[in-house]
Amino acid sequence: MDPFIEVFFHVDSDRCGNITVKNLETYVLKNNLDKSMVTKWCGLFDPENTGKITLEKFCDVLGLKAADVIKKREEFYQNQVPRLGDDIHVIFQNMSLEQQVLITDEVRLRASRITSDDQIQQFTVDMKQFLDELFGPSWQVLVVDGNFWLTHTYIPNSSFQFNMQDRSFAFWKITE
Repeated sequence: MDPFIEVFFHVDSDRCGNITVKNLETYVLKNNLDKSMVTKWCGLFDPENTGKITLEKFCDVLGLKAADVIKKREEFYQNQVPRLGDDIHVIFQNMSLEQQVLITDEVRLRASRITSDDQIQQFTVDMKQFLDELFGPSWQVLVVDGNFWLTHTYIPNSSFQFNMQDRSFAFWKITE
C-alpha cells in the first residue's frame, strides 16, 4: 500500500474520511516524526487553510481514484485490531472491546451532527434506540458536559462510560 495512503488511514483514527491539523500533529508527535510533515501535508492537501484534509482532496492531489482508496481503506480497517481511537478516554467499562468500538463509532458519527445543546436530548433518545435494537432492550444513556460521578446497577458485561471531546457518555443496561 502507498505510504501516503497508509499514513492518512492511521491519522484518520475516527474513520470519518477527514483529518485535522490537530490529528496530524498528534500523529507526528506520537510517532516521533519530523514536525515539518504537518506543514508539508497542509501545503499539499489543504492549500486553502481550512484546517481539514478531506479524503477527496487527498486523492485528487495524488491523482488517485477515491473509490479505489475507499476500498483500500475498508480492507485496511478490517485488518486492524479493534480499537477505540485516540479521542476516547475510558472512565469505566464492563463489556467486550467489540461492543465498546461499536458504541464509540456510533457516538462519534451521531455527535458530529450535533450543532447545539438543544439536540443532545434527541441524541440520547437515538442512542438508546440504537442500543436497544443492537443489544436488546432497557439501555440507559447519559451525556454530561465535563466530569461526573455515577453509582449504578447494570446487567453484567453491559456498562461503558467514556469521555470524548469534553463530553462524558455513559451507557448501561438494566433488567426489564
